[in-house]
Amino acid sequence: MPRYLSGWLNDVVKNAFKRGYISKTRERPIHDFVQRVIEVKGSGRTPVIAEYKRRSPSGLNVEADPIAYSKLMERNGAAALSVITENTIFSGSYEYLEIIARSVKIPVLMKDFVVTEAQVDTGFNLGADMVLLIVRILTERELEGLIEYVRSYRMEPLVEVHDENELEMALRCGAKVIGINSRDLLTLKVEKEKVRTILPLIPSEVLKVAESGIQSTEEIRELKRAGADAFLIGTSLMKEPDKIKDFVNA
Repeated sequence: MPRYLSGWLNDVVKNAFKRGYISKTRERPIHDFVQRVIEVKGSGRTPVIAEYKRRSPSGLNVEADPIAYSKLMERNGAAALSVITENTIFSGSYEYLEIIARSVKIPVLMKDFVVTEAQVDTGFNLGADMVLLIVRILTERELEGLIEYVRSYRMEPLVEVHDENELEMALRCGAKVIGINSRDLLTLKVEKEKVRTILPLIPSEVLKVAESGIQSTEEIRELKRAGADAFLIGTSLMKEPDKIKDFVNA
């Protein structure tokens, strides 16, 4: 684990190493996220990954039924769903992942602080089609190994970066889907220009996902012009779920 982690992030990562493995037989086929994005874009809509989360260190605190929320997102055109499974600060759970994966027929991302193969095993068993890998919390060797391990399940990881150095590491490790998080995980500050700065540096064959702080259709349009292929949106949709209708038509 990188030595520069501190505060809440350090605590969350330490907890991730302790997460127990859940052995279950996967109940659904793997849904290809990359193909789904291509299909949604081809239909003239905007690929939105709608996130289910209840708490966050940035201040979110909402209650929403996971099944009702997920079905609403799917019904209104979300390309995929992101489910936070971090169980301390974010109040997520593997149970949310399992019940949401059972309830929808679009790709599901397990969004967590993944540092072990056991977490990947659990995500696959419970129905995830993608797993988030955060460059900030991994060494290059760990990232490369986890990318390969996720792919052994025929899933494709969403590799998250925040700056140019992390992007270079992700590309060296062969990431095919890269998310640019405008929120600095150490300070929690949102720096929206980060996304616009990094997007042009990503090769055209890599799928590009803009993450965090997206609140309006105009922001989505600006990021599309800058090269973003898909958009992971959590807080604004958790607060106002009906926004999904505007976002997918942005």
